[in-house]
Amino acid sequence: MKGLTSAEVAERKAQGLVNDSEVKTSRTYTDIFLKNLLTPFNIVLFILGILLLICQEPISAVSATGIIIVNILISTVQEMRAKRRLDKISLLTRPKVKVFRDGAEAEVDQSEVVKDDVVILRAGDQAVVDGVIEECRSLEMDESLLTGESSTVRKKAGEPIYSGANCVTGEAYYTVTGFGADSYASQMLSSAKKFTSKKTPLEMETGTVTKMLMAIAAILFIITIFKSVFVTHESFSQTLQVFVLCLDVVPIALFLLITLTYMIAAVRMADSGVLLQRTNSVESISHVDVVCMDKTGTITTNKLRYENSWDLVSPVEAEHLIAVFASTTGSRNRTVDALANRYGTADAELLEEIQFSSERKYSAVRVRDGGNEYNLYLGALTSLKDHMDTDQDIATHVDAESRKGLRTVLICRGPAVPLHDADDEPVIGRMEPVSVVSIRDEVRPDCRETIQVFMDNGMQLKVISGDDPVTVDSLFTIAGIPGERKIVSGPELDAMSEAEFTKAALECNIFGRMKPENKEHVIEALKNNGHYVAMIGDGVNDVKSLKTAQVGVSLESGAGAARGVADMILVGDNFSALPKALVEGRRTVSGMRDILKLYLTRNFCLALLFVAIFVLFGNIPMIPIQNTFYAFISVSIMAFFMTLFAKPDENKELILPDVLRYCVPSSIMIAAFGLLVYGLAWYGVSHGTLVVDWAAMVETIGYSGTAEQLIASLSWNGSGEAEIVARTCMVLFVTFAGLFQIFIICPRWKIFSVDGRTNKSLVPFVITLLIIGLVMAMYLYFPKLAVEFIGFALLPGYCYAAILGFVVVLMVLELLVLRTNLFKHVIERFEEYYMRKLDEEYSEGDVREETGVKVKIPLDKFPRP
Repeated sequence: MKGLTSAEVAERKAQGLVNDSEVKTSRTYTDIFLKNLLTPFNIVLFILGILLLICQEPISAVSATGIIIVNILISTVQEMRAKRRLDKISLLTRPKVKVFRDGAEAEVDQSEVVKDDVVILRAGDQAVVDGVIEECRSLEMDESLLTGESSTVRKKAGEPIYSGANCVTGEAYYTVTGFGADSYASQMLSSAKKFTSKKTPLEMETGTVTKMLMAIAAILFIITIFKSVFVTHESFSQTLQVFVLCLDVVPIALFLLITLTYMIAAVRMADSGVLLQRTNSVESISHVDVVCMDKTGTITTNKLRYENSWDLVSPVEAEHLIAVFASTTGSRNRTVDALANRYGTADAELLEEIQFSSERKYSAVRVRDGGNEYNLYLGALTSLKDHMDTDQDIATHVDAESRKGLRTVLICRGPAVPLHDADDEPVIGRMEPVSVVSIRDEVRPDCRETIQVFMDNGMQLKVISGDDPVTVDSLFTIAGIPGERKIVSGPELDAMSEAEFTKAALECNIFGRMKPENKEHVIEALKNNGHYVAMIGDGVNDVKSLKTAQVGVSLESGAGAARGVADMILVGDNFSALPKALVEGRRTVSGMRDILKLYLTRNFCLALLFVAIFVLFGNIPMIPIQNTFYAFISVSIMAFFMTLFAKPDENKELILPDVLRYCVPSSIMIAAFGLLVYGLAWYGVSHGTLVVDWAAMVETIGYSGTAEQLIASLSWNGSGEAEIVARTCMVLFVTFAGLFQIFIICPRWKIFSVDGRTNKSLVPFVITLLIIGLVMAMYLYFPKLAVEFIGFALLPGYCYAAILGFVVVLMVLELLVLRTNLFKHVIERFEEYYMRKLDEEYSEGDVREETGVKVKIPLDKFPRP
């Protein structure tokens, strides 16, 4: 086998016959910019901004589009920075392709593969291009990603290899015939239904609440048009300003905020050694309450070394037979390498073989050794014992070695009979034992501390291994891992009824002698009983369980097939990085929940104020620039920092119902108090009890006109100074009331807590003081900005004190209402409507990226609070 020469490779590259299929590690820069810029809401706001400019309302135009432009710039820059960081890490962890060039084996990036290249495929590799087999040895392929069939397919020379298939056993040399758009997988997907990325539960929830608020905004739009045309006869520019306010009832930047938060969290996880292959894994990992894992790479380092052997024939004969097996088998795994290191090689001819697979739990060779032909078998006692002829008590010895934490393999010899039947299926003959070899696997020095982090965060740990369960139990003891251990084996699970199987899956935490289908069924049983499962694996035998789990985690050194289906990869096989990622995921989603409480409280409050003041009284509750001030001070600044001080709480339930229980009563109370402040201020000005010195205001800000002209410029629709002062008082009140919600959402002291939980971080308190200082500085040092740009009046000192007093009274009453669930019936009605809409959102399902098949995601997998 020679393969192409360097000159032939260069010639094919010049002809464009190179693998042009894009390896998508993340969105492109253009895609990031356009997705952030061209949202439906952004387009509408930009149109309104242009129309306001045409109507010579530059401040309103800036307020309508300014915050969106800032959001676009910040989000785009942050996401691009995150993309650069994640792409660099992705390139480091991306599997290489082995090819034959210039008569030697070489390793190249998959984008360097050209037509007619000879690709080398070995156990654990995933085919990245199509081709035809030139030579193969005991080759079995898993094509389930392409066909959906779970059984492996034996391949022979001349048969095709399809990109996306995984090599389970054996090896092959195949010539590349197709890639990119010409590959079998690409043609299959192009004829299938076009797919979209899977939505996470939070994305579905926010989509539902956004649709609800869009419906409210649409109703307000219709009312505004009717009222402006037939009742109040506002000018075109004033109507546009009302439209801007209506549109802001919808959480415009919510999806942007979620994407940005998840991207930043992904970068933080990458820095700790966990690479997310799907950004929404940030949310998925936060729900995990059961971690399933193989012992390899987690409890142990997978560095195997020979420990001892119990020979059942003469030592010289045993050593020779083991050397023959190690020299002839094509199953080049770490166990065989450990045997070869200890016993060396022997000169024998391979006639036939069965390579190792996790389903069979054994491998076999038929060899010609000198003038003799015979079969050799290597495997676990449980796989070979029914075919052995011996009176030796091997099981007792194996059990004793397993209790020392040692892995045992049995070497057996049998007559030279065919290893495959007429249908080319593996068969196993009679045999006699040769030797029991004990192998030690090094225990990771940090595994105890790592596992303790899982336990401290309320996560169950289940070890699912192909080894003897007694060995795994002993390794737990050697590593000093605490806790009660309940053990079960794969053969025992196979003999159980469905109810017994489910009970064992839930109660046991050490599973041994497990086949791939056993692992898959255990994870399915856990999921069906309300658990959110993460699976850690590294081999091709883990692919099914990685796909079945809600979160699949692969080691960087794992098989390409395992890395291909995993949601995240442990860079450098650093198992201790995973609990940090789990905690970071919980912190991120908890932070998002708190952000949503701030965000939606403001949106609901704005909708209520709009209905009460504009619809009922004909005045706008706040002009667009004041709405921008309200959003920036009460939500935006705090939201930017909230994921930094959020507590990593468990996230087993839907997020939005809990959010709605908070923001519905809170927004009603803030709006009610806001209306009270608005009415009192209007009454005070109208009856002379609240006096604003407009002449002094003109002098303070250096206004070029008279006091009357200033009042006329600030007044909405000519309503006069009472409307200006009332609007100023109300906007300041709802702004600070919204800002102070952080003390209830993230309470440092129990006196502010609704449910007794507290957050000891000082960050919210410090940020709140800084924001208050910022507003005070504006009034003291930049009054012109407050009056002419934002449209506020400069109030007497006692007015500000009264506003803060109302905020304090609101906080006290709000805590009382939330603790006593006073708005229970209103919340239940609202939640009932919301859950009905959410059921509709879930029933639409999504389209899985791997197959293009539409599937329904059941809502009951995410229980309600």
